[in-house]
Amino acid sequence: MLLTDTAVLAPGGSERFLLNLASRLPRDRYRITLVQLHGASMPANGQPARQLPHVQLRALPVHAVYDVSGLRAWKALRSMLREEHFDIVQSQHEKADLLNALLPRRAGGVRISNRRDMGFKKSARLARVFRMLNPRFDRVVAPARQILTGLAECEQLDALRMVWIPNGVDTRRYCPSTYQSRLDSRRALGLDEDAIVFGCIARLTEVKRHADLIDAFARVHQSLPQARLVLIGDGPLLGEIRSHIAALHITEAVTLLNFRDDVDTLLPALDAVVLASSSEGMSNALLEAMACALPVIATAVGGNLHLVQHETTGLLVPPRDPLSLAAAMQTLGRSQHMARRMGMAARARVEREFSLDAMVHAFDQLYRHLLARP
Repeated sequence: MLLTDTAVLAPGGSERFLLNLASRLPRDRYRITLVQLHGASMPANGQPARQLPHVQLRALPVHAVYDVSGLRAWKALRSMLREEHFDIVQSQHEKADLLNALLPRRAGGVRISNRRDMGFKKSARLARVFRMLNPRFDRVVAPARQILTGLAECEQLDALRMVWIPNGVDTRRYCPSTYQSRLDSRRALGLDEDAIVFGCIARLTEVKRHADLIDAFARVHQSLPQARLVLIGDGPLLGEIRSHIAALHITEAVTLLNFRDDVDTLLPALDAVVLASSSEGMSNALLEAMACALPVIATAVGGNLHLVQHETTGLLVPPRDPLSLAAAMQTLGRSQHMARRMGMAARARVEREFSLDAMVHAFDQLYRHLLARP
């Protein structure tokens, strides 16, 4: 059983991780039920999604673990465990983790918590709760060592329970573009061939710090008038971001694309990808950009510190610092040679360390080890 707080078919990075894992685990060894604690639309309960024909999907909407919806979900999950005899229950995000930890244990069963971020949403009270519940997990997995370090410090997580498995990216779908695909992608977005195009693929939420990116880009545009910014993603801050762009008089230089499910066709239009987050686990958006041989500029937080090799595969800057972010963007914008060199190094590193096959194989090995199966 894979248990998550968020809508399974939503476009976020943690959702892509789940879909990639569920769809690629060996079908001759795994029967998978994917449960979302969310009310978003999905195929009928117990029915497979079109892109996951061998995975059963279920929805158990939970407003809060401590209210009636949480109790109802806990009872439903307990019944599923009793009836279907799951060998493994793996959860991600706070509600799913809490319910997983509180479910009754079955002899020989394995419980795994999959932490996807640095825990920036956790209150001090919730962190105390997790300190008490963490021993109920056989393993806690994270895609970045920085997340595990934070868990050891904040939640006193036992190092023997920690496992690092980095995110993987489909290197066949996300790959270096041809000159023609670059032209076609730019033409579709109304971008000039000689424009310097920075892109950001992220939900429009506070933690992604689009305001810092827009402030930085406004400075870059003053010195590099041919610079353009493409923002890919939707979210609650769309109205604020539109107003911010207008106030800085850069509307004509910024393209807002909302959510897109064809990011792989948009990346060829870009010269670099930028992420200004104040907190980050391990960004799928950065991995996908790197797989496409694009240099990346990211804030020096969380998993970015491991993913981005400063001045080799991209540039790291302090968080909440638009001036430093602008300087990094200007550096890449003024040197196509540097950008290409970093992009090629980024692609080589993804192929070497962050393939999707390697990620799925690591989870398969973990499951088999914990279940003591060959």
